Amino acid sequence: MATIRKRGGLWHTQIRKKGFPPQTKTFHTKAAATAWSRRLEMSMDNGSWIDTRESRSVLIEHIVDDLVYSYERFGLEVARPKLGQLNQIKEYFHGVSIHDLTFDDVLDFAGFRLETIAASTLQAQMYYLKQAITNSRIKTELPVVDMAIDELKKKKLIMGSVRRDRRLEPGEYETLMEAAEGHWISAAIDLAVESGMRQGEIHALKWSDIDENKGVIHLMRKDKDAKGGKSKCYIPLLQGVREALLRSSNVLGQGPNLISVKRAASISDKFARMTAKLGIDDLRFHDLRHEAISRMFERGMRVEQVRVVSGHRTLDQLSRYVNLRAEDLTGM
Repeated sequence: MATIRKRGGLWHTQIRKKGFPPQTKTFHTKAAATAWSRRLEMSMDNGSWIDTRESRSVLIEHIVDDLVYSYERFGLEVARPKLGQLNQIKEYFHGVSIHDLTFDDVLDFAGFRLETIAASTLQAQMYYLKQAITNSRIKTELPVVDMAIDELKKKKLIMGSVRRDRRLEPGEYETLMEAAEGHWISAAIDLAVESGMRQGEIHALKWSDIDENKGVIHLMRKDKDAKGGKSKCYIPLLQGVREALLRSSNVLGQGPNLISVKRAASISDKFARMTAKLGIDDLRFHDLRHEAISRMFERGMRVEQVRVVSGHRTLDQLSRYVNLRAEDLTGM
């Protein structure tokens, strides 16, 4: 019989059966723990149980590593946001064998992630999980990830990103910066509002990327036509950006990177915790990019000038980030 105990918010499961090595596993929900123990005991009873302890490649976390390596072996870098999503998949499915992965396991993962992320982010994670499974030489008996994706689509729990028009309300920037004083998140917020840089770009930014003499910042940005999916570009060192960087150096010093945290996702995670604590509703870190680009237009910058800063290839792409307030256009 399985023993299931709750410890520290997780459900620890242990199976001891004569003739088999002890099996232990930790789950985020009791339902998932119960389903796993029943499935494993049944396989032991009917003779289909496989000891996967010595087989590294069958674990989901290692299959994800193999996917990353399939790019890195050719010198191709996996984008930081995608790498962050893959690491979250590894963390959730730690110790889970692909032989044990079921339709319900994948849906449990989706339910757990939806507690903290948007439907569009979950959609990306589901397709990254599917990509890792497809890339693996070991296949599931049933296409459980595809089945789960279809189920989530039917329930409209995953979907493409929805256009947002959330901007900073009066006083919110000041509230955020006051709460973030002395913390690295203050530099991330400040730079996002002034430059319109993406979270991954801010995370990757090194002080050596800033060319004071030429008045530009060197960035590697997405480029579907470039080898590795990125190409070098330059954005102008606007006055507001200069001032934000100066404030950041006073707070963080002059280490190699502006933001010295391991994962880019740590920025949005910290931002989400901070806004929740402050009672600021429905504001995401990526909304600060919308804010910055909208402010550029409000200051009178032309479309072609803003595109140089934002990195958008087309006007249609750029228009998704522009949210001008009607009251700010009065008298123009």
